[in-house]
Amino acid sequence: MGTLRYTRRGLLVLALWLLGGDFAFVFFESIFSRFMPLYLKDLHASNALIGIMTGSFAGIVNILFLPQISQWSDRHRGRFGRRIPFLLAVAPLTVASLVGVGFAPEIAAWLQAHAPGRLAAVASETTVVLSLLCVFVVSFHFFNMVLVNAYGWLLRDVVPQELMARFLSWFRIVGTASTFCFLWIVFPHMEAHRKGIFAGIGLFYLAAFLLMCAKVREGTYPEMAPGKARPGLLQSFLPYFKECLRFPIYRHFFAASVLGVLATACAGPFAILFARETLGFDMDSMGKLLAWGAAASAAVYFPMGWLCDRFGALRVALLALVVLVLVSLLALFLVHGQRSYLIYTVVWALPTVGWTLGSYAAMMKLFPKEKFGQFSSASNVFGCGALIVGNYAIGRFIDLVHGDYRMTFLWSAVLFALAIYPMSLVYRYWKQHGGPDNYVPPLPEVVFPPKASHS
Repeated sequence: MGTLRYTRRGLLVLALWLLGGDFAFVFFESIFSRFMPLYLKDLHASNALIGIMTGSFAGIVNILFLPQISQWSDRHRGRFGRRIPFLLAVAPLTVASLVGVGFAPEIAAWLQAHAPGRLAAVASETTVVLSLLCVFVVSFHFFNMVLVNAYGWLLRDVVPQELMARFLSWFRIVGTASTFCFLWIVFPHMEAHRKGIFAGIGLFYLAAFLLMCAKVREGTYPEMAPGKARPGLLQSFLPYFKECLRFPIYRHFFAASVLGVLATACAGPFAILFARETLGFDMDSMGKLLAWGAAASAAVYFPMGWLCDRFGALRVALLALVVLVLVSLLALFLVHGQRSYLIYTVVWALPTVGWTLGSYAAMMKLFPKEKFGQFSSASNVFGCGALIVGNYAIGRFIDLVHGDYRMTFLWSAVLFALAIYPMSLVYRYWKQHGGPDNYVPPLPEVVFPPKASHS
């Protein structure tokens, strides 16, 4: 693809290195997504604060910085390509931030003992820990934002489009296998061995990801046309959003993605708390039950990838939304113990895989390749804007229903139902623009305004 040409063996080698990096990456991220809500709850954080720290901070840094970084990456021409330099720069910083999260109580205790003026006189240890966590969480979200997006852009640049859905299904299989290993082996011991696990997984991830960057090669890219120099931060925002929102097909896709984020990412931390606080599961039981859900996801990813290639990713994603509404409503009334929770976790995997894989594979084909980094980052920017509001909103919602975490299922059902309409419009516009065989992504042309001269 582009200047890259692959033999069968070359594709296999590419897949192995990318999959190895993905395994390490998912294992690394699982600490934050699975353990952080419990970690904060044990520090007596409110539900609203849990929502803010697990998601809203991420939304803020994405909105502020991702538009500029995505355009910077699209325009970058360097020795190692336009994506890998960003990965190499932020991977060590992401690891350092997450390790800081894991060691926050120990750092707080040291500060209280050694800081000038003795912090203990003005702030409790819990206050200092939560303050440190805010700093480390914000830095983690910033560096991880660059890493996650640049990795997705790299896939778009190096993986052949005709194999994309199947490649993505293998990535999801490996990712869920990584999640299974984390939940089954590591998660039950997080509370007892927090420091060692944070440090060990951080080092494992850093070594694996840097090795992947050293082995994967990008092709060459056409030089940027004259006058397309990277604009300043404020100057780039207006053209960025005008380009991304110009065509209805993109606007409705962003809307459906936002609603999907609200239904899944915002609800995720409180689904974990439902298992512990409402159903009374201990860490070992939660780890094992969630691991079976990950195993079920791994089992259906490749068949789902085949369905996306055979019948169309948009069709699969749209059908998955309908099923997710039904499963969420059934869970609201029927999940009351380990057996019903296990059944729900396994059944939930099928439509979740359909939505996740279908929408991501559709995005790879819907957006113009010339500005893929910009358009895919816009999807994240809008989703993160929803995270800022949504994480706080669901936290307040749970507080208003007096900590009834079961209401998380109702939250998800309503939002999945709302997402069906814009996704159906995306499907209609997709057919108008050529459909499965002749689709041509509409490409906006917005010229950056010239910078004022100061002669």
